[in-house]
Amino acid sequence: MLKPKEANELIKADRFTINGANHLFKSAKTHRISHNIVQQIRNAILAGELKPGDRLPSEKDLAITFKVSKASLREAIRSLEALGLVEVMQGVSGGVFIREVDLETARNSMFNYIFFQKPSIQEFTQLRLLIESHMAAVAAEQATEEDLEFFEDNLEQTRKQLNSGAFYYKLDTAFHHRIAAISNNRLIVFVIDSLKNAIVNLKLQLDLDSRFSVGVFESHQRIVEALRRRDAQSAREEMSKHILTVEEELLTRYDLESPA
Repeated sequence: MLKPKEANELIKADRFTINGANHLFKSAKTHRISHNIVQQIRNAILAGELKPGDRLPSEKDLAITFKVSKASLREAIRSLEALGLVEVMQGVSGGVFIREVDLETARNSMFNYIFFQKPSIQEFTQLRLLIESHMAAVAAEQATEEDLEFFEDNLEQTRKQLNSGAFYYKLDTAFHHRIAAISNNRLIVFVIDSLKNAIVNLKLQLDLDSRFSVGVFESHQRIVEALRRRDAQSAREEMSKHILTVEEELLTRYDLESPA
């Protein structure tokens, strides 16, 4: 939970003074009032005028500043809270505080976007080839012994699940996450994790049999073998083959399950 930053509150007191001439915010336009309030506060955050821990003025003062009803203001605050930009705290020292967007909120937003845009399987494949194939090559060069032990353990756990009949989503996601994480690039990890979450949602809609599970497992084995040899080119090629094979399998099942 965020704690009030008293120093920041004092620094911003002048800009938030309702009777003063210089306000951080302007009155909200009558069209889409709550959206306008959200945009103003979001823009102030992106411009660095509001920082994590800063407390917004009281509901009454904000309503006066934006020249809106408390109902419209509350709707805007709920939207900002859903976006992960603010946190509403109760109690004597409570209020609405600016917060730093966490990874889970960002992933959920990315997932929601992908879900509603409904990209094709081929579009997923194109992006995965651009990113994951290269990450496999990077992993071959940078993987530590701890990383390699993780992959061996991942394969062992996967092997034990092959006869269960169900696809091993968590182990599969962990495998690809670890390859991305070896790069120490948070943006790449974020994108790959978001892609995998969306692909899992797609797979859950299809009938994935044991043949598919075994095929993915064998692909993972070949990728890990390339990592162990520190063979970046082989790791790149094996990851590309894996992604293309998964695309082919998913397209086949999707066509079979789609109405004629």
